[in-house]
Amino acid sequence: MHLLAADWVRFGRRVDLRILVALLPVILAVMFVSEFNSVTTPPDLNVSSDPPDPVAEAERQAQMLADFQQRLVIQLPAFAFPASLIKIAGNVGPTILLAIYLATALVAGEFEWGTVRTLHLTSNRGRTLAVRVGVVVGLIGLVIAVGLVFGAILPFFLSVQGTPLQGYATPVPDLLAGIVTRLVVVLPFIAVPVLMAILARSIGFAFLLTLLFFVADLAVTAAPFWAGSATPWVPALTVSGSISRLLGDPGSSLASLAPPEVSFGALAVWAVVPVLAAIARFRSLDLNE
Repeated sequence: MHLLAADWVRFGRRVDLRILVALLPVILAVMFVSEFNSVTTPPDLNVSSDPPDPVAEAERQAQMLADFQQRLVIQLPAFAFPASLIKIAGNVGPTILLAIYLATALVAGEFEWGTVRTLHLTSNRGRTLAVRVGVVVGLIGLVIAVGLVFGAILPFFLSVQGTPLQGYATPVPDLLAGIVTRLVVVLPFIAVPVLMAILARSIGFAFLLTLLFFVADLAVTAAPFWAGSATPWVPALTVSGSISRLLGDPGSSLASLAPPEVSFGALAVWAVVPVLAAIARFRSLDLNE
């Protein structure tokens, strides 16, 4: 608790952190409404033919409207509560960017500010870094929790062609599992930047190393030689491959390589091992260098 209190003293009054943590749930809500508006915007019925054929044009317009109505029936249940919670949690892009920023800035920033020498010479380094990671996880959890509140409220204020959106609501049997999966997806983007921050001791360099790591991860996942190798399941165990396996199309090629539990476990490993490696490295650093 005293380590948490110390972190609150160091970071609790930082305006940039407060703004980012307060702004991101709003961004998630705006993305939700924007996607809803995109789905519910009627198609442009201004069709013409050469030479003019009113009958054919009317048939095309009728078909476009029929296709639009069919898409609404298929897509709108994902925006109604409780499925809206998964939709909000599934917009992981902004959350991942915030996770990388927080993990890098709060860990590597200690080296650039010089406070690492005074704060960690007399305290348990491993425990202190673990608490710092917990602070980042807590901030991301707070952001997602507020976003889920928006996801629970917004559907009751939206309507489609005069019909309340909740009229399209359907049960979601795996609601909790879906939300937890989307939370776990973000964790590697905290753990890896923490390790890179300890290795680089610089915010800018840590960002670069993190970028290179995930670019390499994508390259490994997309490498064509896995299909003909003795280990074709490797792409389902990388960070990007695990995310694609869990959040992508159940009929994709990755789905045939490993069950979802395997990719979920791989993400959990990616969320834990880099933190343990960062703690081990941090404990052995000479902070007077």
